[in-house]
Amino acid sequence: MKKLLTILILSALFIASTTEACDFCLLSQGISPLETISGTGGIRINQRYTLLNTVYSGTKEVSMATNPKEEYWTTEITGFYSIAEDLMLLAIVPLRKNILDGHLHVHSDGDIEVHPDKGDVSGLGDIALLGRYTFLKTHTIDTTTAIAALFGVKLPTARTDGKTSNGADFLDAHLQLGTGATDFFLGFSFNYAIQRISLSANILDAIHTEGKAGDKTYQFGNILNYDATGKYRIYPALFDPEKNQCFLAFGLNGEIRDKEKENGVTVDNSGGHTIYLTPGVQVVMAPHWVVEASYFYAIYHDLYETQTGENYKVSAGVTYLF
Repeated sequence: MKKLLTILILSALFIASTTEACDFCLLSQGISPLETISGTGGIRINQRYTLLNTVYSGTKEVSMATNPKEEYWTTEITGFYSIAEDLMLLAIVPLRKNILDGHLHVHSDGDIEVHPDKGDVSGLGDIALLGRYTFLKTHTIDTTTAIAALFGVKLPTARTDGKTSNGADFLDAHLQLGTGATDFFLGFSFNYAIQRISLSANILDAIHTEGKAGDKTYQFGNILNYDATGKYRIYPALFDPEKNQCFLAFGLNGEIRDKEKENGVTVDNSGGHTIYLTPGVQVVMAPHWVVEASYFYAIYHDLYETQTGENYKVSAGVTYLF
């Protein structure tokens, strides 16, 4: 019955509803509740790519002769284990590579230019330890409902002393491998499934403390991530726990960031709101494997002052359930 329940939940809920957040802060929902709501545990490997290549002033795109460019590659290795029926512990170990090709500089008089700075850093990111408590689970013949709370801490395990390729300057705080601070997470996840359709919603708040980036103190603003996603099982038409399953998904994701502080002074050109359209696909190979891929296309920016904004993100992962 336990194995059957695990497959039933995996089929009913949506694996690709994980909230992806700013890569330079290493914020994500980690494992979605549907993966870890039942069973002993598992291992997940997820690859993310994020591109920032467009300048925005508020909601408007700024035309530039040469655009700054930032790329973030993150490989997350996540282990999760159930220590009680409704309580799951998770550990996320990220391996990161951040690349800069042109740095946006905003002068005090409002003029902007792109400096030809280049640089890249790679290595271990900040390790996160999380707990997920499922405080509501209901099952009927046709429906499944689950609500869970997420809480955790991110440890300053990454280096924050990366420099430009010429070795003359420290890279911007966003380009460093970690935040240099101990940060905290609190979130909630909701999943509802009926027959071939499922709906999910997630919200995650990240509370940042002051850390160090290069030779300066730096504090990222608190970040609120949210998403709402619908999923449709295209195969099989009738649920069968012994058969492989395939799902298509479409969602709306958002990220709201407070302004940041450098050496205790508020950075005006930081923070804002970004919204993404997120199509995805998921394949469940019963009873152990789950494969997924999602594309996050930024459709709306409302950034404070003038900043480089995200163009898109791509995420793909493989999970093995014990």
